[in-house]
Formats: sequence, structure tokens, C-alpha cells
Amino acid sequence: MPEIPGIGDAPQLFVDFDHIESLENVVRTFHPAEKHPANPVLRKEHPWETDRGTWGSVIYDPEERVFKAWYGGTSGRDVSGCSGPNCRSNSVLCYAVSQDGIVWERPRLGLHEAAGTRRNNVVIGDDYRNGMAHWESVRQDPLATDPRARYKALGWSSFDWDGPQSGIFTMVSPDGLHWTHTPDPVFHFHPRPNSQDLGPVGDAHSLMIDTLRRRYVAYLRLLPNRGMSVSTDFVHWTPPEVCLAARDGEMVNTIYNHLGFVYGDRYLGYLTYFARDPRNPLLTVRLLTSRDGEHWGRPDTGVPLIGPGAVGDADRFTNMITGAPPIRVGHRLYLYYRALANRHNPYQGKDSGMVGGGLCLATLRVDGFASVEAGYDGGQVTTRPFLWEGGTLRLNAKSDFGRIAVEVLDEARRPVAGFAREQCIPLHGDSLEHAVRWKEATFGSLRGRPVRLRFWIENARLYSYRVARSA
Repeated sequence: MPEIPGIGDAPQLFVDFDHIESLENVVRTFHPAEKHPANPVLRKEHPWETDRGTWGSVIYDPEERVFKAWYGGTSGRDVSGCSGPNCRSNSVLCYAVSQDGIVWERPRLGLHEAAGTRRNNVVIGDDYRNGMAHWESVRQDPLATDPRARYKALGWSSFDWDGPQSGIFTMVSPDGLHWTHTPDPVFHFHPRPNSQDLGPVGDAHSLMIDTLRRRYVAYLRLLPNRGMSVSTDFVHWTPPEVCLAARDGEMVNTIYNHLGFVYGDRYLGYLTYFARDPRNPLLTVRLLTSRDGEHWGRPDTGVPLIGPGAVGDADRFTNMITGAPPIRVGHRLYLYYRALANRHNPYQGKDSGMVGGGLCLATLRVDGFASVEAGYDGGQVTTRPFLWEGGTLRLNAKSDFGRIAVEVLDEARRPVAGFAREQCIPLHGDSLEHAVRWKEATFGSLRGRPVRLRFWIENARLYSYRVARSA
């Protein structure tokens, strides 16, 4: 007989139905994120910055209580000795901070020269690998034990395009400003014959710091698929394996890039999806789901998590992931994304000469990726059995003009005494933390018991539920 799991304090989402036994007269809806009216929130202001849909990562530092962003710029110096297709003005990595994640300050660090001055916010100059590198994933590391490596990052270099020195490098930093790079690629674009080189991999990459399994995961381009490699020390990595496969009919770069992140007791992710229609090529951000961070599903959401903008918007054609997970700010999740008003190569049109873009912000209700809902005729959602380990039941739900009631079922699917639907005090209103109560029963009698929950939903929407440890 399989062991009955507990669910602890983690929110149980409806992005999949792995934890659901039955549904009756309910509809699942996936919700797109809402774009901020100030977009792009981080855009070109100085000559060493770029407005070409720059790569980047945004995090929140809980110790310093500040948002931090690392994003791409250009030194303005011409590339010398370039032999690959990525020859352009040399890349630099810029740094900015914000109190609210919307208005950004650029500290004058004086670390590197760019565009003829050192009075800038550049933290990696164009002297690194001739400026032919970009850093799509910069993270603060909660697993770090070495103070010299409190920040970690992955970066791609196209220097030595046809040789063994192009590929993905790792970097560490004590403060996010001063970086130390691996001397050789960790993952090679051109693995050397009869060597231990890992690869071949392409440029689109991301880093997950897996706090559930205490490991680092590099997500990599293994055309036409997406791959992953794992490390427990950020030094030694496993050979890349496919974790997200292209579907029949999808072109080489359709699943362009992806990022995974821990969300409660599970994993979610973003996918940059490249619909390579020559009449209307679009890049959008879509939702991914996973229970282990290794096998990824693409739910049929109906709409992208972040779709194309309207005419005149910075994200008109090109929307791509950034290298860090969403940030909770009050009742909302902040999702940063890369935007560009024109189309991705190789498509050409009247927009190809246009400039404009930057890092944009979209927001979503906490746990609000998907919901189950029912109309006035009512519907039911019944969970699979789980072990009640103690705590109180909380719902993230919107029931302003409806109601939600809950009953607790035993192993025979019968209401537990005192926890029937009729004895539940119905929930009304819109809250992330509806506290479920019954007229007489208390949760202490459930401790250690295997139970099911049945939600009765009338003209309401349920986003998640959890067994909160605190009262």
C-alpha cells in the first residue's frame, strides 16, 4: 500500500491535478500576468546600456531589503579578432538597485571603463573574453557556505566561436559586483574529441538553485530540445540530458529557453516559446510545471503567461524569460521579462531597423497561475488522501459574490464527524488567507489522520489551499 503523503505548509496549486481525485462541474482557468504600465521599468539611459531587449536577472535581497538587477550593456568598443556570427560591440554586465522594483538607481561603481568613462554601473567589463559574453542567469545563493560565492551565475561566451573556448561558463561573487569566472567552459559549444568536455550546448541558458534538493541545476540548449545538468558544489556537473523535448512539428528554436524554480513543495518554470511563423513571428513566455525539476510539462493554458504587446508597446513582438524566478511583493508576484518591439532574427520587416525595449515587469496574484471555478449551480473538487500533520486550513480564493464550503472526508470518503459541508462556515470575499472553520469541530482531532478535502464552490474561484502551521 503506497505511503500517504503530507502536504505541510506548501500551497497546493491547480497547475496540474496530481493531487486531485475528482472534479465535478468546475472549470480550470490559467491566468496571464498583468503588465505594468511603466514598462520597460529598466531601459536605456546611458551610452553603455542597450535598448535591444537585453538579457538580465532581477532578484530581491531580503537582508538588504532591496531589489537588484544585472543586465546587459555594451562598451561601444568594436570587437577585434571576431570570427563568429555574434560579432558586435563588446558586451558588459550592468548593475542597478531599486526600493520598489519599478524605479531603478544605477550606482557609479568605477570598476570598468565603458563608453569612455569609469563613472558607470558596469560590474563585468569588455576585457572579459573580448566582450563576447552574456550572463542570462545571476542569482543570490541561499545554499552558499563560502562567503566568496554568495552570488552565482551562468554566462555564455561566443569568443573562439569555432574552437574549444566557446560555451557556458560559471561565475561566483561575494557581493554581486566583483566576479570570478571559470577559466574554461563548463559546458562546451564544441566539445574536444576524446575529452571529458560536456556538450555540445548552445547559448540560451538559465540557473536554478534547488533549495528542495540542495543542488544547482543548469538548464541548457540541446537543439531542438532543452536539457539539464546537475551539481551539488557548482564545480562538478553531470552530463546534460534532455528534460523538455520539442514536440512534432516544432522547429529547432521553438522551445527557445526555459527557467525552473522552486515554488512551495514543487517546481514551476517559464518557457520562452518562439512561434516561427514567417508572417507573424512571436516570442512569448509560457508556464511550465514539474514535480521534480527534471521532467517538465507544458500545460494547455490557452493563453501565454506573458503575451505580445499592442502596437507601439516595447514588447510588441519579442517577450523572453529573464534568469531569476518571480518575487513575492505583498499579494502579488513580480515577473520580470525581456522585451523588444521588433521581431527576432532571421525575420526581416519594416520593424527590423527599429530600436526599443528593455526589462519589463508583469505581476500575478500569489498562487494565481491557475484556478478552479464554478458558477451559481455549484461544483466540487475532491483531493487525493493526505496525512493531516497539524495546523489550520487556509484557502486562496475569490468569492465576493459567491461562497466556498469545505468538508473533510475519511478513508471511506465519508464526512468526518463535525467536518461536514453543512457544518462549515461558508467563505465569502477575496483573500489569499481565508481561514476555514466549522461550527464546532477543531483541527486537533484530525492530527495524524489520512483525510481528503472536498471543496464546494458556488460562483467563486479557488487558487490554492494549504495546511498552515500557524493558527
